[in-house]
Amino acid sequence: MQKNCTSIPVRALLTGLLLLFLRLSGPSVAAAGEPAAMRGMTAAHNAIRSELAIAPLVWSDTLAEYAGNRAADLAKTGCRMRHGPSGRYGENLYWASAVQWSNGRREVQDIKPQHVAASWAREKKDYDRQKKKCAPGAVCGHYTQMIWRDSKELGCGMAVCADKGQIWVCNYNPPGNYIGQAPY
Repeated sequence: MQKNCTSIPVRALLTGLLLLFLRLSGPSVAAAGEPAAMRGMTAAHNAIRSELAIAPLVWSDTLAEYAGNRAADLAKTGCRMRHGPSGRYGENLYWASAVQWSNGRREVQDIKPQHVAASWAREKKDYDRQKKKCAPGAVCGHYTQMIWRDSKELGCGMAVCADKGQIWVCNYNPPGNYIGQAPY
């Protein structure tokens, strides 16, 4: 009788990779209701959260409406990156300039939700897990809001500015980033 030469750890690894592939390539239950313009935002957040075994976020139409209104208000004021006065929700902001052509023509950039989330996730390198805070002089609050363990819902919106730049807003409920508390 010939023994199977595939070891159990290798099978476990292959099974894990297959499950990860199916999770990332298949439809996301957590993204139910996510509008086409935001398609992939929830999955991008949840991929980052899954690295730390943090429960996934679910899309919230209520938060999306709030975020869309916030983005529209910011667009009316020249797309200044200002957080809202309310501590009711956590908030991440992202700004993108217009495409400027050599003939002076300006166009809105084709920014995808995954790009916005990846921009915030890059702050991971500046988060010191041992000290549970950002490295000195670094910014990592967008990343820590993305992975805040108590946040359960996500909603995002985007508006185009008068100069064809754009402002993105994602809101989180409950909010995170409490001073002195670790995100997970």
